[in-house]
Amino acid sequence: MKLLSWNCRGLGNSRTVQTLGFLIKEKGPDFIFLIETKLAGSRARNIACRFKYDCCVVVDAMGRSGGLMLMWKNEVEYELLNYSNRHINGFVYSEETNSKWLLTCFYGDPVTSCRRASWQMLKSFKPASRGWCAIGDFNEILTMGDKVGGRDRGEAQMRMFREVVEEGQLFDLGWKGLKYTWCNRHEDSTFTKERIDRAFANRGWKSVYSESYVDVLPAICSDHCPLLLSFHYNRAREGWSPFQFKYDVSWSKEKGCKELVAAQWQKVTGERGKIQNAQHKLEDCSLKLK
Repeated sequence: MKLLSWNCRGLGNSRTVQTLGFLIKEKGPDFIFLIETKLAGSRARNIACRFKYDCCVVVDAMGRSGGLMLMWKNEVEYELLNYSNRHINGFVYSEETNSKWLLTCFYGDPVTSCRRASWQMLKSFKPASRGWCAIGDFNEILTMGDKVGGRDRGEAQMRMFREVVEEGQLFDLGWKGLKYTWCNRHEDSTFTKERIDRAFANRGWKSVYSESYVDVLPAICSDHCPLLLSFHYNRAREGWSPFQFKYDVSWSKEKGCKELVAAQWQKVTGERGKIQNAQHKLEDCSLKLK
């Protein structure tokens, strides 16, 4: 399954619509989450009809800004829960596990002074026991390593975002290709680029969709890069839970154990953060050792 998330900065011009059509034709996403559509109801729904997406949820723009839209194909089982000018929430049914997981499509407030309310909202979505995936433009970075150029971000701002991620027990799903998802396109000393668009998931979701990755696609007619989240059910991990595994130090005496651990630890796991790489390798080690 594939999910395309893009802050398109307005669907009112033909070039942006053509670019969206190209992405749909080339990538074939099952879901499309569009941010800053700057469109209202009927015009946004016409976009869904044009690209043959049977279902859509539209959050109208407010004047000449804002606007969210989620489109999905009829064969996908999706149940809308709630929405606002900052999010669209719904359950996605997984046929493989006969269960539902929560998909949160999110747009962090672009006004710094209002961002605390965005984080409170996001924290309130945390499901008690279901898998959870959150994707979108969060309008914030986790650390200064997510930014090049411009003024330093205030530590308090980044800490609030990190706290939301930690309290939600969310893991950054990393990236492939370009790291930075937004730039101001300046050609002087004020040039700035940041990683503010991303995807997160909790352990429940990752244990089902262990084969997942985020492609950061080139920015064409927006200052944001589109994200393509691809995720697949791994039947080899059926019945496996990351909470059940505990390493027994006595296993190191077993023949081949050290070699197995070393092989898993030395694997190249793609372009992720250091913490995400370590988590991925630990999970793979636990599966092999079981």
